Amino acid sequence: MGNRSPFPQPTETRDQSPLRLKQRSGTALPEERNQVWRSGLALALTAAALSVGAGCTRLSTNSEVAPAEIRMSKLDVNLYPINKMVCDPMGPGQPDPRSNLGLKAELFWREANQARTYKAADLIRTGKRSDRSLFFSQLNVPTRLFHLGFISPTGQAVQDDSQNTLIEFFALRFKSILRLAPEQHEGLYEFALLSDDGAVLQLRNSEGLYEPHINNDGDHPTRLACAATPVNLTSATELPMVLEYYQGPRYHISLIMLMRKWNPNRKDLVNGRDAACGLTGNSTWFNPDKNSEPQKAYKDLLARGWAPLSHENFALPNEAVMNPCKEGVVPKITNFTVLEKFNDGFMITWTTDIPATSQVAWRGADGSEGLSESDNILRTQHNVMLKGLKPQSLYELRAVSISDTYGKAISEPMQAITDL
Repeated sequence: MGNRSPFPQPTETRDQSPLRLKQRSGTALPEERNQVWRSGLALALTAAALSVGAGCTRLSTNSEVAPAEIRMSKLDVNLYPINKMVCDPMGPGQPDPRSNLGLKAELFWREANQARTYKAADLIRTGKRSDRSLFFSQLNVPTRLFHLGFISPTGQAVQDDSQNTLIEFFALRFKSILRLAPEQHEGLYEFALLSDDGAVLQLRNSEGLYEPHINNDGDHPTRLACAATPVNLTSATELPMVLEYYQGPRYHISLIMLMRKWNPNRKDLVNGRDAACGLTGNSTWFNPDKNSEPQKAYKDLLARGWAPLSHENFALPNEAVMNPCKEGVVPKITNFTVLEKFNDGFMITWTTDIPATSQVAWRGADGSEGLSESDNILRTQHNVMLKGLKPQSLYELRAVSISDTYGKAISEPMQAITDL
């Protein structure tokens, strides 16, 4: 998943604006990237509109646009297709309108013919990588049952090679930027991990290398592991982190990242660490049979100054560009209809109460699925030509519209059969 001070200072700084990250390592900012594609696409669409005069223009993205004033989405909705992203799959997240907070994770699982592994790094190295992009607002998952798996907003769960919902023998590699929350004071902090099964936290040092800070790896019930040394955090600190998490056999999961101000004179320390470090048991910390009710051991941790990191402590690395799970104003979809049927697709239409993008998610009876590409134009009347399907085949269709604030609307499913 002994004490020394001072500690190496991270070289990155934090933008004081809560709405965007500073540029790191020469990487373009998310807004700068979106401005580039918005400008280019707007010019292309303007030219197309002028070339046909008054009527509707059929675009290469299979959407129809009237040559009126064109409004573009601030964010590219094709970057993270809604049928290929998963938001806070381990439990309720912390809703936030900002797009630069959170953790991005990669998902790996053991294939059918793959030998059993017992460590996060081994499963990540040898396992199969999912094509889903996972986003978490924070790491605060008390011991509980995990049986629903990793489900996209369109309802598809990640499946293993045997077409079973993935709930065991998987690994996650989280990436984020650690920072102080606005209400936290500068100083030395110690970190700890509660996890079932294994978790290893790595922090980037002053030389740009990631080194283990907490090792809680392996098969085990919920166990507390603590760092050996504290970390100095200032209001400008942005500390890159990688956390590798491993889930062995079903059914329980747990993953909580905790922190507290460092005080070497605490009476609860044993060999420089909290006396509960190493304490293990699925019912020791929480009761998974009673809605993860906190037990005495966990309540005592909180009383000793420990607290789960909040969503304010995690900023996305620039490589993620944005968090598509951000909260926004959700459009209302009405009049979802199939206008025409073809032997390889459909002409589909719907309306929204506010301007939003246009996409159609589809799923075939054979298990195939897909999502049409968006032209990133905001409109209230939506027309999508869905092509490339099989003739005389049953499909489940859903309209997808995303507002300018990234509020995501997905219609109820509708079934339709392509022509011969």
